[in-house]
Amino acid sequence: MRSLLATAVLVTACASQSPVDRIEAFRAAQHRGDTVAAQAYLAPDARIWFEEKKGEGDPFGVGGGRWDHWDQYFHSKTTLSDWKVDGRTATAVANETNDFMQALDWKPKPYTVTYWLDEQARIEGVLIKSLPGKAVSRLDEFKAWARQHHPEELAYLMPNDKLDPTGDRPERWRSILEEWRRLR
Repeated sequence: MRSLLATAVLVTACASQSPVDRIEAFRAAQHRGDTVAAQAYLAPDARIWFEEKKGEGDPFGVGGGRWDHWDQYFHSKTTLSDWKVDGRTATAVANETNDFMQALDWKPKPYTVTYWLDEQARIEGVLIKSLPGKAVSRLDEFKAWARQHHPEELAYLMPNDKLDPTGDRPERWRSILEEWRRLR
């Protein structure tokens, strides 16, 4: 009986937290690698969309999906600020940095992250959306150099001229960026 009462109190306390508190608790659990605690903040079929909440979206889970290794390898950090809450929806402005961006003197533009919570205050949907503006970086300068010195490697790192975070690409990016920086 006591464990049932304790569980009911815990569930009620969690559900009474503001959406921002719930999202920050989820992110803190992710950051410390506590997948069990992080999973408790997610609805069973949580989804993520990019730019528009259209279609069924992609599965949203505790890990970073296909970007997980990239984010860990390059020590990605995202800060959320300027929260706006509307019922069970919360939107924040996100600012991200990582070693990859720093190697390219990349000053990214902020973007928004919107979270939708279900009736049990679990994250059921996330939308990542660009804000107006232009990022500043030396990526074009790097690509021009790489086309001359390592065209096959550039093609592997950026298939269809897009970043691909999968496989051994983060390690290979670091290697070629270090060479480029040494020669600049």
